[in-house]
Amino acid sequence: MVTIASIAQRILDENKYTADDDMSLTNLEYCIDNVIDYVNGQTGASIAYLSGSAESKSLTCDRKYLPAIKLLSALMVRASQDRGPTVTAGQLGLTAVLADPQYKLFTEMINHTLNRCRGRSFKRT
Repeated sequence: MVTIASIAQRILDENKYTADDDMSLTNLEYCIDNVIDYVNGQTGASIAYLSGSAESKSLTCDRKYLPAIKLLSALMVRASQDRGPTVTAGQLGLTAVLADPQYKLFTEMINHTLNRCRGRSFKRT
């Protein structure tokens, strides 16, 4: 087991984002709890929600789940900050997000991590 203190701030720091009105640390902590639900549902794990005080909550989980949680959380921040609901630019929308190289890389990494956590092998396509 590994414990990461102030996980929301760490995710922001690692991805060069800052907390603001659109993505406060508390809102990111809610997103991380949603990611934990997703990882639990996909892998059959029983990772607990974040613990501690708001805006400085900690994540405790088996190390093998950490990449999926951090990557999915980073994608949620990226979607909110870079492609948020206030962005309007003609045809720019989901297609632009899906064509983003970071999105493709993170998606591949997440899928491989979730498959390993499920105990499945995978082959690169």
